[in-house]
Amino acid sequence: MSRRGENIRKRKDGRWEGRLPVYDTNHKIIKYHSVYAYSYQEVKALMKENKGIYTPLNKTDISIKQLCDDWLEDIKIYVKQSTYSRYYHTVQKHISPCFKNTTANNLTDNDITAFIKNKAINGRLDKKGGLSPKTIQDICTVLKQIIKYANLKGCCRQISLDFKKPKSEQQPFSVLSVEEQIQFVAYLKRNINLETLGILICLYTGIRIGELCALTWNDIDMLHSVLHISKTLQRVQNTEDNTSKTKIIIDKPKSNKSIRDIPIPQFLYQIIKKFSFKYQNNAYLLTGQTNHFTEPRLFQYKFKAHLKKAGLQDRNIHALRHTFATRAVEQNMDVKTLSEILGHSTVKFTLERYVYSSYELKVQSMEKMAACF
Repeated sequence: MSRRGENIRKRKDGRWEGRLPVYDTNHKIIKYHSVYAYSYQEVKALMKENKGIYTPLNKTDISIKQLCDDWLEDIKIYVKQSTYSRYYHTVQKHISPCFKNTTANNLTDNDITAFIKNKAINGRLDKKGGLSPKTIQDICTVLKQIIKYANLKGCCRQISLDFKKPKSEQQPFSVLSVEEQIQFVAYLKRNINLETLGILICLYTGIRIGELCALTWNDIDMLHSVLHISKTLQRVQNTEDNTSKTKIIIDKPKSNKSIRDIPIPQFLYQIIKKFSFKYQNNAYLLTGQTNHFTEPRLFQYKFKAHLKKAGLQDRNIHALRHTFATRAVEQNMDVKTLSEILGHSTVKFTLERYVYSSYELKVQSMEKMAACF
């Protein structure tokens, strides 16, 4: 378990590793030196002995690029691999190139304002226009963390963290109507296989596509009719070597609340049961193979193909999650239960982002209210 703020972590081989920043006087950069021991106390003592080898950079010398690299190195052991990959991409593609001629101590509020405006006008990597307000907000979130880190290290003048960012309007999400859902489910049942079973599971449990792609048959408790969600599969940028630009990782879900048990509806359980005897426990549900999985982007294409065959309009597969949440509210499921099934960290997020009130539900609610008078 990593010790936050100390750069100490326990390795998989049982040893403890402590990482010390070392100033390279020739190149004016900070590198890292590791010390190892078989206990936390021992490695902490070793770090104390070697602490003198660290000489901090003069605050007027460090470049924004070096600051970004130091921050990335500092947070690496504290965040999930997918989170680190996202931060790394944001820094390398958007932040460092725009401030390549600026030192940390010379960074000003005006520089940041100009940076945000530039991203809104010409921020796309393909040079075909500006970035969306949501993407700019995400970039600003990373930039704030870097500036906080700079302030903590004393290599940056005080800069306001209250950036003026473009407002992001929530896009209306797609939900299958009751009629469309009935039509789609009828199609899926007529063409049942591992792919269409996966779509049914998404539609009636609300799990995310990455969680579905990571599912193995031993994640389904057939005795108690429960689906165990404990991992997610996703493709992320490769930050470790140059063998490939991206790689597939299987990791824990978005948050601790995303690790959850979901009761399986009886009709869906009966369909799953017909397949469960055919495959090994550690086989992936979507492929039935132990050494081959379906990645989210490919399954998205397959989902769209099934929509087309069923005679329905094109949608993102995330519409199934929104549809599940909407049907749950229409059936009077309490929001706390729904939030836990969806794996959200707060009920507020569930209400704001996933609960869609259909026109039919509005009519029913108004009629119920009118009946009171």
